[in-house]
Amino acid sequence: MTAGAGRQERLLRTAFLAGALTDALALLPMLFAPAARLLWGFDDVSGPYRFAMGYAAALMLGWTALLLWAARRPMERRFVAALTVLVIYGLIVTEIVAVLSGHLAAWRMIPTWSLQAVLLTLFAAAYHYPAIVAGAADRA
Repeated sequence: MTAGAGRQERLLRTAFLAGALTDALALLPMLFAPAARLLWGFDDVSGPYRFAMGYAAALMLGWTALLLWAARRPMERRFVAALTVLVIYGLIVTEIVAVLSGHLAAWRMIPTWSLQAVLLTLFAAAYHYPAIVAGAADRA
């Protein structure tokens, strides 16, 4: 394995583990109404809310497992990083719609959006590492 490939493998593994930890923590407000109230200010935790959050939690748990699986062989499974970027973008769009529709206060999303920006940077940089290194070498 070359030094560049070793660096990309470490970056991918870091991204996958950081994503898995973030996803595992994201399960808390999905499964526990007091956490959703604290983070998002949601007071209506009726049956439809619990149903939707149950679906979301199942998907989040599945993605957490996928990221842990990818971390075991990051180079072979690096495409999971590209898929994760797509998922994060989808979450951001959903959050923006919730804010614009008045269902969620924008200030409550600032920590989440900051974390998502870090994760997007980490996943994208890890996935595109060879191109980034090549581009930097071309500019030098």
